[in-house]
Amino acid sequence: MTAVTMLTFTGSPQAATPLLGRTATAAERTDATLGYRADGRADSRVFGATAAPPFKKLWSRDFGTVVSAPVAVGDKVYAVVNADDGTEGGPRMMLIGVNAATGKDLWPAVRLEQNETEAGVSYGGGLLYTQTSRGTIAAWNPATGRRKWSVTLDTASMQYPPVWYDGSLYLQDGRGTALALRADTGARVWSAPLSEYSWAPTVVDASGVWIGFDGIAWHHLNLKTGAELRRFEVPNVSGAYGNPVVLGAGAAWMRSSDTDDESVTAYSQKTGKVLRKLSADATPAFGPGRVYVAYRGKVKALSTSTYKAAWTYSSSVKAATVRMVAHGFVYVDDADGRLVVLNEKTGKVAWSYRRFPAPHPMSNILAEEDWRGFTVPGIATAKGRLFVPAADGTLIGFGKD
Repeated sequence: MTAVTMLTFTGSPQAATPLLGRTATAAERTDATLGYRADGRADSRVFGATAAPPFKKLWSRDFGTVVSAPVAVGDKVYAVVNADDGTEGGPRMMLIGVNAATGKDLWPAVRLEQNETEAGVSYGGGLLYTQTSRGTIAAWNPATGRRKWSVTLDTASMQYPPVWYDGSLYLQDGRGTALALRADTGARVWSAPLSEYSWAPTVVDASGVWIGFDGIAWHHLNLKTGAELRRFEVPNVSGAYGNPVVLGAGAAWMRSSDTDDESVTAYSQKTGKVLRKLSADATPAFGPGRVYVAYRGKVKALSTSTYKAAWTYSSSVKAATVRMVAHGFVYVDDADGRLVVLNEKTGKVAWSYRRFPAPHPMSNILAEEDWRGFTVPGIATAKGRLFVPAADGTLIGFGKD
C-alpha cells in the first residue's frame, strides 16, 4: 500500500482560501478544458464550448522542448513544459501560466520538484494540480503560481495528472495502488489495491472511480471509500500499458493495443457487462449522440443508438485520433502532422493547421501513444479560443479577436 512520505504547505493559514480545492468555480463548470482529454470523464468533450473555426493565430510562445496537454479556464491557460532547449543535458520541467488573449506570463514559470519527465497538470476547485513520474503531487494557486501543498509518495511511476472531482483528487501510483487525496490539503482519504502496475490514467464520475489496464483488467471503486464495486481481469495475462479509460454512452470504454486485437470494448457502467467491441487503434471520443472511433486512419462518427456511421474521415498516413469535441466541431489529431477540425454533422473539413512536419514516408506511424513521452498530449479551448501545442515546445493561441 502506498504511503505518503512528505506533506508541505506554502503560505500562512490566514492567507489560505478555505474553498480552494473544495468547490468547483463558475469559470470551470462550462466552456473550460480541465486537463488531459478535457475533464475527469476523459471523453474529449468540452461542454458549453464557444470556439468555432476558422481561427486566427493570436500568439505563439516557444517554451523549450515540449508542452503538455494544456488547461484552459476563463482567460487563462496553464501547462507543464520541458524548458530545456537541448543545451542542458536533461529535462527542466516547469509549470507555466499565460494570458489566453496575449500569451503573456501570468507569473514566473515554476520548476517542479523531482525534476523529471512524465509531468502534467490538471484543474479543479479553483486550483492547479501537477504530478511527476516518481509521485510528487502538488497543488498551486492559479492566480499567483504559488504552491499550496505538496505530497510525495513512497514509490510511484506516474504519467497522467490526478483527476479532481467534488473536492477530492483521484490517482493511481503505477505500482498497484489507487488513492484519493483531499484537494484542499493533500491529506490521504483512502488507498486501494489494484491488480496491475501500469501508467493507466484515472477516470471519475458520479458512479465512482474507474482505472483500466488496456484490455487486460479494470477496477470500479467507490468514490468515498475506495471499496471495490466491480472488477474485470483476464486470467494469467499481465503487462498492460496506459491507454485511457473513457466514460460515454453509459459505458466505460477500454482500448487494447495488442497487435492481434486492436479494439475498444464498452463495459456497462451499471453492470460491468460487455456491451460491444469495435476495431480501434486510438481512444474514442464523444459528442451529443455520437462516439468517434478511429482505426487505421479512418475516423468514424457512429450513432450511440444504432452504431451506424454518419460520416468517415480518412488520414493520408492511415493514423489519427480525436482530441476534442466542442461546439459542433470534431478536432482530429492527424498523424500527418495537422490538426484537422471537422463539422460534427457532416464530417467536412472546416479548418486545419500544421502542428508538426509531415512524417517520413518510411517512418513507423502510430495513431496514439499517449502513455509514452515527457507529457501527455492534448489541446484545449475556453471562451472562444483554442490552444494548441506544436513542434519544438511551442504553444499557440488561436481565436477571432
